[in-house]
Amino acid sequence: MKYDSKQALIDDIRTEHDSLCVRLGQMPKARWREPGVWGSGWTLSDLVAHLAEWQRMFLAWYEDGLRGVKPEMPAAGYKWSETPRLNRAIWEKHRSRSLAAVRAGFDSGHSRILQVIEALSPEQLLVPGHFEWTGKHPLTTYIGPNTASHYRFASKVIKRWLKGAAPSGASVARPNQRLQPTKARAGPARKKVTRPRLRG
Repeated sequence: MKYDSKQALIDDIRTEHDSLCVRLGQMPKARWREPGVWGSGWTLSDLVAHLAEWQRMFLAWYEDGLRGVKPEMPAAGYKWSETPRLNRAIWEKHRSRSLAAVRAGFDSGHSRILQVIEALSPEQLLVPGHFEWTGKHPLTTYIGPNTASHYRFASKVIKRWLKGAAPSGASVARPNQRLQPTKARAGPARKKVTRPRLRG
C-alpha cells in the first residue's frame, strides 16, 4: 500500500486488524483445527500463524536495519522468488503449535509493529530510502503488506471458507503464493500491482 500520512497507515492497520479479530472471535475453538480454510490442508490456526510469522519477519528486518545489518529478506536462505517455498516452511514450522501460542504470537507482533510506527516520524515512514535497507522504497512498503493488507487478505479467506466457496482445485500449496511487498494507492480502489525490485 502507498500511504499519504502516518495516520492513514495506522488507521488502515487498526481497521483491518479489528475486522479480522471480530471474525476470529466468532469462531468456535473446534473450528480452528478444521482443514480447508485455504487450500485443502490449511486450518484457521495455520492462517493466523502465517500472519504472525510475517509480522515477526518484518520486525527482524527493521531491527537488523537499525543495527546497520543488511536484513536477509524475506528470510535467511530464501529469495523473494522463493516465497512459495518459504510459506510452506512457515506452515510446517507452526502447524503443531497450540492455539493459545499462535494467537499470542499474532497479537504480540501486531502490537509491536504499532509501537514501532508510533515511535517513528512521518518522514521516517513515508520518505523513500530513509532507511538504507529499504532501498528506494519507503518503510511503509514493507509495513503494509505485513499488516493491513495481510489482515484484509485473511478476512477474505475466512469469509470465503465460511461460505463454502473455496477456489476450485485448491490445494495445500495455494497459500504459498501469498505475500510479497507491493505498492498500491490507499483508498477504495485497489489495483493489482507488482512487488518492488529489491537489491540483492
